Amino acid sequence: MTIDIEKQKERFDSFREERMPVLHDFSQKLGFQNAHEILINPVAFLEPISSWLSEQDISEDAKNWIVVRIGYFIGELFVEKHGGCWSVCEAPGSRYYGHYVVGEFSSFNNSNALFAPMEAAFELANQPKGRSLSAIVNEIEAGLSGL
Repeated sequence: MTIDIEKQKERFDSFREERMPVLHDFSQKLGFQNAHEILINPVAFLEPISSWLSEQDISEDAKNWIVVRIGYFIGELFVEKHGGCWSVCEAPGSRYYGHYVVGEFSSFNNSNALFAPMEAAFELANQPKGRSLSAIVNEIEAGLSGL
């Protein structure tokens, strides 16, 4: 599948703009107190979301809904916790070429460290019940700090 990098870049602003309302709505739907805090302190929501996600039977119909919300959450968690930012990967040789990625971290030694949160969320959503958001976050952190 060929990625149209120009289209991805055109859509990026919309992608970024929708992440905050989507996360806030997600947090409200899960019944969290102070749902808005998911935007400013996502680390506090990691364990509760991980517990919730672990118990879910994810149907094919629900998979996209889950992936988008968990992907945004993982991305924002790394933005806040590690001083990163969202961007479109424009490196033609990268496996993430054309993907929306989080990188430019202030807390990792390699300035080229990045990952695709939606890809991580997709991998997680395809795991059986008992899956762990916390474990995948730890895996990503270990991978990025080892670069």
